[in-house]
Amino acid sequence: MNVKINTPKEMPADFKVLEQRADFIKSRTKYSNGLVLIFEQTAEETTLHSNYNWIQEADGSLTPNYNSQNSNFIDVV
Repeated sequence: MNVKINTPKEMPADFKVLEQRADFIKSRTKYSNGLVLIFEQTAEETTLHSNYNWIQEADGSLTPNYNSQNSNFIDVV
């Protein structure tokens, strides 16, 4: 399954690989507007955690809802 994520039209202000093993990668991306994305990737799946909730667009893509912070988000910095 492919999902398009509509991030800001810029390079991330900060990118860090937080953990990397042969079977797992965890990374954190932060944009200048405050959007934080944490990816956890295995061979089978990718999980995305964000500090904002998402709006599903008509084309199926996801756009951060900058008016709705994700209260369940835990930043790893």
